[in-house]
Parts: sequence; structure tokens; C-alpha cells
Amino acid sequence: MTRYQWISHTCRAIALAELAAAAVLISNRQWYLAVLVAYTAPSLLFVDSCARRTHRQAGEEAQRAARLEAGEQVQPLTPCCSFWHHSDGQVHGPDCTRPPLPRRDTYRLDDAGRTAFAEITRRYNDRSAA
Repeated sequence: MTRYQWISHTCRAIALAELAAAAVLISNRQWYLAVLVAYTAPSLLFVDSCARRTHRQAGEEAQRAARLEAGEQVQPLTPCCSFWHHSDGQVHGPDCTRPPLPRRDTYRLDDAGRTAFAEITRRYNDRSAA
């Protein structure tokens, strides 16, 4: 169990115990104490969700690092800019860190143009100096 999982489980257990104690206090007609006991439960549940998110993110980063070591080409975990979700792979604006996709609308080209385009993209993907 990681540290973040431990924090998450502990905060959740304490919050549930506090809510149960508040229910007992309400049944004994001690409203003020019940409110005071239940007052910290939302903050504990917030810490629980933050710890779960951090644990999940650490696992995703470890999985991405393992895939990179295996030689796979994986996308970065953080978004490139504020419009990354609705872009369909295109560059969004001046603050975007995503490289532009190569142009692939070869349906407008004739046979000679397609051959020239294929030659250009072959050399582009080659990553050699020439």
C-alpha cells in the first residue's frame, strides 16, 4: 500500500466514524456537538479524493515510463493547452505545445504530385540530415 492510499483510507475511515458519531449525538439530542463533529468530515473527504487522485497519477506516470522504456511512442500525460480535448489532434493556438500534424490531404494531387509528396514525407520521417 502506497503512502497516498494509506492517507486516502485513513481520511475516509475517520470521516465515516465522525458521521456515525454525529448520528449518535443527534439521536441523544446533542445537536451542537453533532454539528461540531460532522463539520470536519467534508474536509477529510476532500483530502481523501486528493490522495486518490495523486495515487492514480503516480501509477499512470509509472506505466508511461515503463512503456517509454519498452520503446513505445506514448502521448504526454498533461494536456498541451486549454483546448486539447476538442482539437482532434490539431495545434490549437500560440500556447499549444503539441507539434503540428503533417498534411495528408493528397486526394487533390495528381499522380506526380502524390509521388513527390510521398518522397518529401519519406525524407521527413527519416530523421537524417539529408
